[in-house]
Amino acid sequence: YGVLLVLLGMLGGLVLGLWFVLDGAPAVSTAGVAGGLLWLTWVCFVWRAWRRSPVGQLRWRGSERPSLGASPGAWRWHSGSCPEGVLLRRVALAVDWQSVALLRLQPPEAPACWVWVERTRNPALWNDLRRALVAARP
Repeated sequence: YGVLLVLLGMLGGLVLGLWFVLDGAPAVSTAGVAGGLLWLTWVCFVWRAWRRSPVGQLRWRGSERPSLGASPGAWRWHSGSCPEGVLLRRVALAVDWQSVALLRLQPPEAPACWVWVERTRNPALWNDLRRALVAARP
């Protein structure tokens, strides 16, 4: 996720720089300044969003039931602020790039949270996680 954001930022900066160089205007234009400020605002927003992105572990417990009458098995999100884990109503696979995936976690009484999961965090269990996510699709 961080690498993707850095690449997008560099691409945006490169396009903006080429625009300045190839514009040919002798003075700095209002559009160029606006473009530079817009790019800088985007970089600051992305940096803040990346720093605030959730960090934790997603775990499956086959013996746990999310509610009475539900089929066995439940996902939990464990983080530094909640080490015992938050029971999730739903985990949806949004993007799967083989070694990273974007998931939408739905806690019972909170807004959905988007997280990137990476193979490098636990390579031995990566394929198990991907199989469970695909099998859980409606």
